[in-house]
Amino acid sequence: MSERESVTGAEPGKEATPARAAALALIAAHRLLGREAQALADGEKSTPSSKDRAATLRRKQALLGDTCRYLSGAVSFLASVVGLQELGVDGQSPQDAAGEPYTALPALEDLDSDLFSTVFEELHKAIGALRKVYVPTCKHPDLAFPEDRAAMAEVVAHLRTGFALLEAAHGDEDAEEESTGTEALLDELEQICAPLPSQHGEMSDEAVIARVLNDPRLAAKTAKALRLRRQGAAPA
Repeated sequence: MSERESVTGAEPGKEATPARAAALALIAAHRLLGREAQALADGEKSTPSSKDRAATLRRKQALLGDTCRYLSGAVSFLASVVGLQELGVDGQSPQDAAGEPYTALPALEDLDSDLFSTVFEELHKAIGALRKVYVPTCKHPDLAFPEDRAAMAEVVAHLRTGFALLEAAHGDEDAEEESTGTEALLDELEQICAPLPSQHGEMSDEAVIARVLNDPRLAAKTAKALRLRRQGAAPA
């Protein structure tokens, strides 16, 4: 059995393997997605919406559901990996009377099996589904942002941590292109979900522009207010 790398953050008495640390990161991401889903549901109920806008909000909620489902799958398979590691199971065969492997009978699960491939597959799907949540539409580009930026920034950070740990310890060189694509999606999500610049006193022109560009909804409201002002009407 190969020597396992250790990482920080282990529970007392537990070896912090990459699989365990990655599982904990993905569990944290899964938990935080509830905040974004609730914010979307509350927004749909409290704000009068056109049919198109309501459909976009429902689509975002459905994609968050897909993200949670794929994450759940990744965590479940990782839990199997962690359990096998902690029990020292790695393809051992039954033993005969002399204590030698008896290969005529099936062996235990091998940690070099398809378990890690399945984990990566589910995680790739989860990150892909989450990216689709924030794809802008022609009619409602202002919805292409998180309702709860703080929660989603943490979600992306946890997903990146889990993916990086698994990639470093168990990555497959044959899947390098897919891994690069996943990293690109995480980069995009990190930018989309980044917290808005904080305001301290009077904002510079650059800070105002950065704040507007970082929040599509604010950009839409700003454009509307400017149009109304040009028309001689007070902005709502």
